[in-house]
Amino acid sequence: MTDIDFERIVDRIHEAAVVPDLWPDVLEDIAHAGGAHGMVMISSGSDRWSGVWNGVVMSPSIEEAFSAFISEGLSSRTETTPRLLARDHPGFVSEQDVFTLEEWERDPYRTEWNKKWGFEHACATAVHSPSGELVVFHMERLAGQPAFSRQDLDFLDRFRPHLARASLLATRWRLARMQAATEALALVDLPALAIERSGRVLVANALIEGMTDVLRWLPGDRIAMRDAAADALLRAGLSQLGSPLDKGVRSFAACRADNQDRVVVHLVSMPGEARDLFDGAVGILIVTPVTAPQAPSLALIRGLFDLSPSEARVARGIVQGQTIGDIAALHGLSRATIRNQVKAVFAKTGTHSQRDVVALLGAIPKLTVAG
Repeated sequence: MTDIDFERIVDRIHEAAVVPDLWPDVLEDIAHAGGAHGMVMISSGSDRWSGVWNGVVMSPSIEEAFSAFISEGLSSRTETTPRLLARDHPGFVSEQDVFTLEEWERDPYRTEWNKKWGFEHACATAVHSPSGELVVFHMERLAGQPAFSRQDLDFLDRFRPHLARASLLATRWRLARMQAATEALALVDLPALAIERSGRVLVANALIEGMTDVLRWLPGDRIAMRDAAADALLRAGLSQLGSPLDKGVRSFAACRADNQDRVVVHLVSMPGEARDLFDGAVGILIVTPVTAPQAPSLALIRGLFDLSPSEARVARGIVQGQTIGDIAALHGLSRATIRNQVKAVFAKTGTHSQRDVVALLGAIPKLTVAG
């Protein structure tokens, strides 16, 4: 490790805090300095491990392998992160520090991923940011290489304070971007907030903070819809933020507390920079009032509500004033088939009647124009 330009790598760590595109190459430099094949940086929206990562940045050499790790859902089944956190060591630790050999060889991380991709030894460190995020820096060595020695880990610990400071700075930049986004929406009279997959609100504009008849503010900077059905749809949407199932925009109706008026809630995925650690699973939640009925396009209806083509046609027909009989005759289908499709529209949009569907879809053009 005598030929390593330590100061150059440290400088690049701090540059990456404000230029996210630099992170993959910086992680690669640190990995190679530590005699590893590749390195990842992963974040969770809470310092209490929930089995879900919010953002992931990978060095190029490990990108294919770790992408498979994420897509296969191994993070919620392995003991690697819980044991790392339980160790509570302010530095890098190896698998030998937190597992016995027998435990390591049984863990799904080892049996289903590490061994499969030609790795054998790993080390990691956890950093807790003041704003509540958990960030883990993790690297892998190929099979045939020695395990990380105490000397190796001590060397990597020299990078740790710089990685921690860079994480804090990246958090501040992220909050500034989210604040700017929500305030920009306030300028066009749209109540909005930025929310993580975990349900934690990052920032909110004053318009949505005043909507206490629609939202309940919970401890830990979390929210819930007062309308139970709408809240269930919100939770479902949040769970898919940043995942392969993420549809980009999810919209649904919600009742106010007095049940006399409805609003439309739009959860818009905000992936940000593809390599930005903190924006991997963040959404902007926007609330719009119900406006005069106006049928949007089939493509827009399908995209917003994840409807099938036939369900989208039925929804648009309802907004245009067609009856179930009209729609059935137009498409050569039975009334029973159309009724089933109407029920599917209700379930996916959070509505309970054809009148609700008309009101909900009538609000969509306003959001489209504002965007």
